[in-house]
Amino acid sequence: MNADGNNSRRGGSSRSKSGGRTGKPSGQNSSGNSGGRSGAKSGAKSGNKPNPRGGRQGAENRNTRSAGAANRNRSRGPQRQPGRPQPETQAPRPTPSASPEQKAQRKVQLSRQTQNLTLSAWDLARTRKQQPDTARGQVMTLRAHQRLISSFESERKIPEMDRSFLQIKEGAAGSVLLIHGVSTSPGSLRELAMRLHDADLNVYVLRLPDYGTPDNTISEVSWEAALEQGRQCFHLLARGGGSVHVVGMGFGATLALHLALVESVSSLVLLSPAIMPRENFLQRLVVRMKLHHIGFVHNWLGWNADLMEGMDKARSKIGKIKIPIYGAQCEDDDRASPASLRFLQKKSRNKGSRFRVFADGGHAILANHGDKGLYGDIIKFCGGRSN
Repeated sequence: MNADGNNSRRGGSSRSKSGGRTGKPSGQNSSGNSGGRSGAKSGAKSGNKPNPRGGRQGAENRNTRSAGAANRNRSRGPQRQPGRPQPETQAPRPTPSASPEQKAQRKVQLSRQTQNLTLSAWDLARTRKQQPDTARGQVMTLRAHQRLISSFESERKIPEMDRSFLQIKEGAAGSVLLIHGVSTSPGSLRELAMRLHDADLNVYVLRLPDYGTPDNTISEVSWEAALEQGRQCFHLLARGGGSVHVVGMGFGATLALHLALVESVSSLVLLSPAIMPRENFLQRLVVRMKLHHIGFVHNWLGWNADLMEGMDKARSKIGKIKIPIYGAQCEDDDRASPASLRFLQKKSRNKGSRFRVFADGGHAILANHGDKGLYGDIIKFCGGRSN
Protein backbone atom coordinates (compact mmCIF):
# COMPACT_ATOMS: atom_id res chain seq x y z
CA MET A 1 0.00 0.00 0.00
CA ASN A 2 1.25 3.48 -0.73
CA ALA A 3 2.30 6.13 1.73
CA ASP A 4 -1.15 7.70 1.68
CA GLY A 5 -2.68 4.48 2.83
CA ASN A 6 -0.23 4.11 5.64
CA ASN A 7 -1.03 7.61 6.75
CA SER A 8 -4.72 6.76 6.67
CA ARG A 9 -4.28 3.73 8.91
CA ARG A 10 -2.08 5.62 11.33
CA GLY A 11 -4.60 8.42 11.40
CA GLY A 12 -7.43 5.97 12.02
CA SER A 13 -5.64 4.24 14.87
CA SER A 14 -4.93 7.49 16.59
CA ARG A 15 -8.53 8.61 16.23
CA SER A 16 -9.81 5.44 17.80
CA LYS A 17 -8.66 6.76 21.15
CA SER A 18 -9.67 10.37 20.88
CA GLY A 19 -12.16 10.42 18.06
CA GLY A 20 -14.61 8.15 19.85
CA ARG A 21 -15.51 10.82 22.31
CA THR A 22 -16.38 13.32 19.61
CA GLY A 23 -18.10 10.88 17.31
CA LYS A 24 -16.18 12.07 14.26
CA PRO A 25 -15.73 9.85 11.18
CA SER A 26 -12.59 7.74 11.13
CA GLY A 27 -11.44 9.29 7.86
CA GLN A 28 -10.29 12.51 9.53
CA ASN A 29 -6.79 12.95 10.90
CA SER A 30 -5.76 14.19 14.31
CA SER A 31 -5.39 17.78 13.20
CA GLY A 32 -8.97 17.75 12.05
CA ASN A 33 -10.12 16.47 15.42
CA SER A 34 -8.29 19.18 17.34
CA GLY A 35 -9.59 21.76 14.92
CA GLY A 36 -13.10 20.39 15.36
CA ARG A 37 -12.88 20.57 19.10
CA SER A 38 -11.57 24.15 19.03
CA GLY A 39 -14.23 25.06 16.51
CA ALA A 40 -16.91 23.48 18.71
CA LYS A 41 -15.70 25.37 21.76
CA SER A 42 -15.53 28.71 19.97
CA GLY A 43 -18.90 28.01 18.38
CA ALA A 44 -20.43 27.22 21.73
CA LYS A 45 -19.18 30.47 23.16
CA SER A 46 -20.45 32.55 20.28
CA GLY A 47 -23.72 30.76 19.95
CA ASN A 48 -22.97 29.35 16.49
CA LYS A 49 -22.87 25.71 15.49
CA PRO A 50 -19.42 24.19 14.89
CA ASN A 51 -18.42 23.31 11.35
CA PRO A 52 -19.22 19.59 10.93
CA ARG A 53 -16.62 19.13 8.25
CA GLY A 54 -13.71 19.42 10.67
CA GLY A 55 -11.00 21.92 11.57
CA ARG A 56 -8.85 21.89 8.42
CA GLN A 57 -11.38 23.57 6.21
CA GLY A 58 -12.32 25.93 9.03
CA ALA A 59 -8.69 26.86 9.48
CA GLU A 60 -8.30 27.38 5.73
CA ASN A 61 -11.41 29.55 5.68
CA ARG A 62 -10.13 31.55 8.59
CA ASN A 63 -6.74 31.98 6.89
CA THR A 64 -8.46 33.04 3.69
CA ARG A 65 -10.56 35.58 5.54
CA SER A 66 -7.48 36.90 7.38
CA ALA A 67 -5.54 37.25 4.12
CA GLY A 68 -8.45 39.04 2.52
CA ALA A 69 -8.73 41.42 5.44
CA ALA A 70 -4.99 42.11 5.27
CA ASN A 71 -5.24 42.83 1.56
CA ARG A 72 -8.14 45.18 2.16
CA ASN A 73 -6.19 46.95 4.92
CA ARG A 74 -3.20 47.35 2.65
CA SER A 75 -5.36 48.77 -0.11
CA ARG A 76 -6.93 51.22 2.33
CA GLY A 77 -3.54 52.43 3.56
CA PRO A 78 -2.16 52.55 7.12
CA GLN A 79 -4.79 52.32 9.86
CA ARG A 80 -4.53 54.67 12.81
CA GLN A 81 -4.45 52.95 16.18
CA PRO A 82 -6.32 54.84 18.89
CA GLY A 83 -4.20 56.22 21.71
CA ARG A 84 -0.91 55.63 19.89
CA PRO A 85 0.99 58.33 17.93
CA GLN A 86 1.64 57.45 14.32
CA PRO A 87 4.96 58.12 12.55
CA GLU A 88 4.92 61.01 10.13
CA THR A 89 6.05 58.74 7.31
CA GLN A 90 2.81 56.74 7.48
CA ALA A 91 0.58 59.72 6.81
CA PRO A 92 2.06 61.94 4.10
CA ARG A 93 1.11 65.56 4.46
CA PRO A 94 -0.57 67.33 1.57
CA THR A 95 1.75 69.57 -0.39
CA PRO A 96 0.58 73.20 -0.21
CA SER A 97 0.08 74.80 -3.57
CA ALA A 98 2.66 77.47 -4.41
CA SER A 99 1.57 81.01 -5.04
CA PRO A 100 2.05 82.48 -8.54
CA GLU A 101 4.89 84.63 -7.20
CA GLN A 102 6.70 81.57 -5.81
CA LYS A 103 6.25 79.71 -9.08
CA ALA A 104 7.68 82.65 -10.98
CA GLN A 105 10.70 82.78 -8.64
CA ARG A 106 11.40 79.08 -9.18
CA LYS A 107 11.52 79.63 -12.92
CA VAL A 108 14.11 82.42 -12.65
CA GLN A 109 17.40 81.22 -14.05
CA LEU A 110 20.69 82.86 -14.78
CA SER A 111 21.00 84.12 -18.32
CA ARG A 112 23.30 82.43 -20.78
CA GLN A 113 25.66 85.41 -20.52
CA THR A 114 26.03 85.07 -16.74
CA GLN A 115 26.54 81.31 -17.03
CA ASN A 116 29.32 81.80 -19.57
CA LEU A 117 30.96 84.47 -17.41
CA THR A 118 30.79 82.14 -14.42
CA LEU A 119 32.53 79.39 -16.37
CA SER A 120 35.21 81.82 -17.56
CA ALA A 121 35.91 83.10 -14.03
CA TRP A 122 35.96 79.54 -12.67
CA ASP A 123 38.32 78.39 -15.41
CA LEU A 124 40.74 81.25 -14.72
CA ALA A 125 40.71 80.49 -10.99
CA ARG A 126 41.26 76.77 -11.65
CA THR A 127 44.20 77.19 -14.04
CA ARG A 128 45.96 79.70 -11.77
CA LYS A 129 45.21 77.97 -8.48
CA GLN A 130 48.68 76.56 -7.84
CA GLN A 131 50.71 79.69 -8.55
CA PRO A 132 50.32 83.43 -7.95
CA ASP A 133 49.15 85.62 -10.79
CA THR A 134 51.47 87.78 -12.79
CA ALA A 135 50.58 91.46 -12.99
CA ARG A 136 48.89 90.84 -16.33
CA GLY A 137 47.22 87.65 -15.12
CA GLN A 138 45.78 89.41 -12.09
CA VAL A 139 44.22 92.08 -14.30
CA MET A 140 42.63 89.37 -16.46
CA THR A 141 41.26 87.55 -13.40
CA LEU A 142 39.86 90.71 -11.82
CA ARG A 143 38.25 91.84 -15.06
CA ALA A 144 36.58 88.47 -15.51
CA HIS A 145 35.25 88.71 -11.95
CA GLN A 146 34.16 92.30 -12.58
CA ARG A 147 32.06 91.30 -15.59
CA LEU A 148 30.58 88.38 -13.68
CA ILE A 149 29.37 90.30 -10.61
CA SER A 150 28.07 93.13 -12.80
CA SER A 151 25.97 90.72 -14.87
CA PHE A 152 24.75 88.79 -11.82
CA GLU A 153 23.68 91.83 -9.78
CA SER A 154 22.05 93.41 -12.81
CA GLU A 155 19.95 90.28 -13.34
CA ARG A 156 18.89 90.29 -9.71
CA LYS A 157 17.83 93.91 -10.15
CA ILE A 158 20.05 95.18 -7.34
CA PRO A 159 19.80 99.00 -7.15
CA GLU A 160 22.81 100.74 -8.64
CA MET A 161 24.04 102.19 -5.34
CA ASP A 162 23.77 98.80 -3.63
CA ARG A 163 25.92 96.94 -6.16
CA SER A 164 29.52 95.86 -5.81
CA PHE A 165 32.15 98.23 -7.15
CA LEU A 166 35.38 96.89 -8.64
CA GLN A 167 37.90 99.05 -10.48
CA ILE A 168 41.37 97.86 -11.53
CA LYS A 169 44.34 99.14 -13.47
CA GLU A 170 47.67 97.77 -14.62
CA GLY A 171 50.67 98.72 -12.53
CA ALA A 172 48.59 99.57 -9.45
CA ALA A 173 50.47 100.54 -6.30
CA GLY A 174 48.33 98.14 -4.25
CA SER A 175 44.75 97.09 -3.63
CA VAL A 176 42.03 98.12 -1.21
CA LEU A 177 39.05 96.03 -0.09
CA LEU A 178 36.15 98.12 1.26
CA ILE A 179 33.39 96.61 3.46
CA HIS A 180 30.16 98.45 4.23
CA GLY A 181 28.06 97.93 7.37
CA VAL A 182 24.60 96.51 8.02
CA SER A 183 22.90 99.90 7.99
CA THR A 184 24.94 101.40 5.15
CA SER A 185 25.45 100.30 1.55
CA PRO A 186 28.26 99.92 -0.99
CA GLY A 187 27.20 103.34 -2.24
CA SER A 188 28.40 104.95 1.00
CA LEU A 189 31.97 103.89 0.11
CA ARG A 190 31.84 104.49 -3.64
CA GLU A 191 33.26 108.03 -3.59
CA LEU A 192 36.17 106.94 -1.40
CA ALA A 193 36.79 103.97 -3.70
CA MET A 194 36.88 106.19 -6.79
CA ARG A 195 39.41 108.51 -5.15
CA LEU A 196 41.57 105.54 -4.12
CA HIS A 197 41.41 104.24 -7.69
CA ASP A 198 42.50 107.65 -9.00
CA ALA A 199 45.52 107.28 -6.69
CA ASP A 200 46.60 104.16 -8.65
CA LEU A 201 45.03 101.55 -6.36
CA ASN A 202 42.81 98.62 -7.27
CA VAL A 203 39.56 98.92 -5.32
CA TYR A 204 36.80 96.45 -4.54
CA VAL A 205 33.68 97.51 -2.62
CA LEU A 206 32.00 94.19 -1.85
CA ARG A 207 28.27 93.80 -1.31
CA LEU A 208 27.38 91.83 1.79
CA PRO A 209 25.41 88.64 1.04
CA ASP A 210 21.76 89.36 0.12
CA TYR A 211 22.18 93.07 0.80
CA GLY A 212 20.01 95.26 -1.41
CA THR A 213 17.79 92.42 -2.62
CA PRO A 214 14.01 93.04 -2.80
CA ASP A 215 12.41 93.51 0.64
CA ASN A 216 15.84 93.73 2.31
CA THR A 217 17.10 97.19 3.24
CA ILE A 218 19.82 95.93 5.60
CA SER A 219 21.99 92.85 5.65
CA GLU A 220 20.79 90.20 8.08
CA VAL A 221 23.28 87.45 7.22
CA SER A 222 25.45 85.95 9.94
CA TRP A 223 28.73 87.70 10.56
CA GLU A 224 30.61 84.47 9.78
CA ALA A 225 29.03 84.31 6.31
CA ALA A 226 29.92 87.96 5.66
CA LEU A 227 33.47 87.32 6.86
CA GLU A 228 33.83 84.36 4.52
CA GLN A 229 32.80 86.49 1.56
CA GLY A 230 35.31 89.12 2.65
CA ARG A 231 38.04 86.50 2.71
CA GLN A 232 37.22 85.37 -0.82
CA CYS A 233 37.36 88.94 -2.12
CA PHE A 234 40.63 89.50 -0.26
CA HIS A 235 42.18 86.41 -1.88
CA LEU A 236 41.10 87.68 -5.28
CA LEU A 237 42.95 90.98 -4.73
CA ALA A 238 45.98 89.33 -3.12
CA ARG A 239 46.70 86.81 -5.90
CA GLY A 240 48.84 89.28 -7.82
CA GLY A 241 50.99 90.10 -4.81
CA GLY A 242 51.53 93.55 -3.39
CA SER A 243 49.89 95.20 -0.41
CA VAL A 244 46.17 94.78 0.29
CA HIS A 245 44.54 97.27 2.67
CA VAL A 246 41.06 96.84 4.17
CA VAL A 247 38.58 99.65 4.84
CA GLY A 248 35.56 98.95 7.04
CA MET A 249 32.63 101.18 7.95
CA GLY A 250 30.27 100.50 10.86
CA PHE A 251 29.96 96.75 11.32
CA GLY A 252 32.22 96.45 8.28
CA ALA A 253 35.00 97.65 10.62
CA THR A 254 34.28 94.67 12.88
CA LEU A 255 34.53 92.35 9.87
CA ALA A 256 37.80 94.06 8.87
CA LEU A 257 39.24 93.30 12.32
CA HIS A 258 38.27 89.64 11.99
CA LEU A 259 39.79 89.57 8.51
CA ALA A 260 43.10 90.98 9.81
CA LEU A 261 43.27 88.13 12.32
CA VAL A 262 43.22 85.41 9.62
CA GLU A 263 44.73 87.07 6.52
CA SER A 264 47.89 89.05 5.69
CA VAL A 265 46.27 92.48 5.66
CA SER A 266 48.70 95.39 5.16
CA SER A 267 46.71 97.98 7.14
CA LEU A 268 43.21 98.73 8.44
CA VAL A 269 41.05 101.82 8.00
CA LEU A 270 38.10 101.75 10.42
CA LEU A 271 35.41 104.40 9.94
CA SER A 272 32.65 104.81 12.54
CA PRO A 273 33.69 101.41 13.92
CA ALA A 274 30.93 99.37 15.54
CA ILE A 275 32.91 97.62 18.25
CA MET A 276 31.04 98.67 21.39
CA PRO A 277 27.32 97.99 20.92
CA ARG A 278 24.72 100.47 22.11
CA GLU A 279 22.73 97.71 23.84
CA ASN A 280 22.20 97.51 27.61
CA PHE A 281 24.44 95.50 29.90
CA LEU A 282 21.96 92.62 30.26
CA GLN A 283 21.81 92.01 26.52
CA ARG A 284 25.59 92.16 26.22
CA LEU A 285 25.95 89.74 29.13
CA VAL A 286 23.54 87.29 27.49
CA VAL A 287 25.65 87.32 24.33
CA ARG A 288 28.89 87.04 26.31
CA MET A 289 27.53 83.89 28.00
CA LYS A 290 26.42 82.53 24.59
CA LEU A 291 22.81 82.28 25.74
CA HIS A 292 21.59 83.98 22.56
CA HIS A 293 21.75 80.63 20.75
CA ILE A 294 18.69 79.51 22.73
CA GLY A 295 15.57 79.93 20.62
CA PHE A 296 13.43 82.24 22.74
CA VAL A 297 16.47 84.33 23.79
CA HIS A 298 17.44 84.83 20.15
CA ASN A 299 13.89 85.86 19.34
CA TRP A 300 14.03 88.40 22.15
CA LEU A 301 17.32 89.92 20.98
CA GLY A 302 16.57 89.65 17.24
CA TRP A 303 19.26 89.59 14.57
CA ASN A 304 21.26 92.11 16.62
CA ALA A 305 22.41 89.14 18.70
CA ASP A 306 24.56 87.94 15.81
CA LEU A 307 26.13 91.37 15.40
CA MET A 308 26.88 91.63 19.13
CA GLU A 309 28.56 88.23 19.00
CA GLY A 310 30.83 89.41 16.19
CA MET A 311 31.67 92.60 18.08
CA ASP A 312 32.36 90.72 21.30
CA LYS A 313 34.80 88.35 19.61
CA ALA A 314 36.55 91.17 17.77
CA ARG A 315 37.03 93.22 20.96
CA SER A 316 38.64 90.31 22.74
CA LYS A 317 41.30 89.92 20.01
CA ILE A 318 42.15 93.49 19.00
CA GLY A 319 45.34 93.30 21.08
CA LYS A 320 46.64 90.56 18.74
CA ILE A 321 46.53 92.82 15.66
CA LYS A 322 49.98 94.30 14.99
CA ILE A 323 49.39 96.14 11.70
CA PRO A 324 48.79 99.93 11.49
CA ILE A 325 45.22 101.09 12.09
CA TYR A 326 43.62 104.35 11.02
CA GLY A 327 40.44 105.03 12.98
CA ALA A 328 37.97 107.91 12.68
CA GLN A 329 34.61 108.56 14.35
CA CYS A 330 32.20 111.38 15.22
CA GLU A 331 31.29 112.09 18.83
CA ASP A 332 27.60 112.28 17.95
CA ASP A 333 27.52 108.94 16.12
CA ASP A 334 23.99 107.63 16.69
CA ARG A 335 24.61 104.07 15.44
CA ALA A 336 28.06 103.05 16.66
CA SER A 337 29.09 104.00 20.16
CA PRO A 338 31.89 106.63 20.23
CA ALA A 339 33.47 104.48 22.94
CA SER A 340 34.50 102.12 20.12
CA LEU A 341 37.23 104.45 18.89
CA ARG A 342 38.59 105.02 22.41
CA PHE A 343 38.70 101.27 23.02
CA LEU A 344 40.42 100.74 19.67
CA GLN A 345 43.02 103.39 20.44
CA LYS A 346 43.72 101.83 23.83
CA LYS A 347 44.27 98.34 22.39
CA SER A 348 46.28 99.32 19.31
CA ARG A 349 49.87 98.04 19.37
CA ASN A 350 51.37 99.55 16.21
CA LYS A 351 53.14 102.92 16.48
CA GLY A 352 52.03 103.84 12.99
CA SER A 353 48.36 103.80 13.98
CA ARG A 354 46.41 107.07 13.82
CA PHE A 355 43.05 108.10 15.26
CA ARG A 356 40.87 111.08 14.53
CA VAL A 357 37.75 112.33 16.33
CA PHE A 358 35.19 114.75 14.87
CA ALA A 359 32.79 116.71 17.04
CA ASP A 360 29.80 116.18 14.78
CA GLY A 361 28.79 114.41 11.60
CA GLY A 362 26.93 111.41 12.97
CA HIS A 363 27.43 108.00 11.40
CA ALA A 364 27.88 109.43 7.86
CA ILE A 365 31.45 110.41 8.53
CA LEU A 366 32.62 110.35 4.92
CA ALA A 367 29.72 112.42 3.63
CA ASN A 368 30.37 115.11 6.25
CA HIS A 369 34.17 115.08 6.52
CA GLY A 370 35.52 113.34 3.42
CA ASP A 371 36.34 116.52 1.52
CA LYS A 372 37.64 118.18 4.68
CA GLY A 373 40.82 116.15 4.73
CA LEU A 374 39.56 112.65 5.56
CA TYR A 375 39.83 111.36 1.98
CA GLY A 376 43.40 112.61 1.72
CA ASP A 377 44.40 111.00 5.02
CA ILE A 378 43.02 107.61 3.98
CA ILE A 379 44.68 107.71 0.54
CA LYS A 380 48.04 108.53 2.09
CA PHE A 381 47.63 105.87 4.78
CA CYS A 382 46.91 103.18 2.12
CA GLY A 383 49.97 104.14 0.08
CA GLY A 384 48.16 105.76 -2.81
CA ARG A 385 50.10 107.89 -5.28
CA SER A 386 49.32 111.56 -5.16
CA ASN A 387 48.51 113.18 -8.50
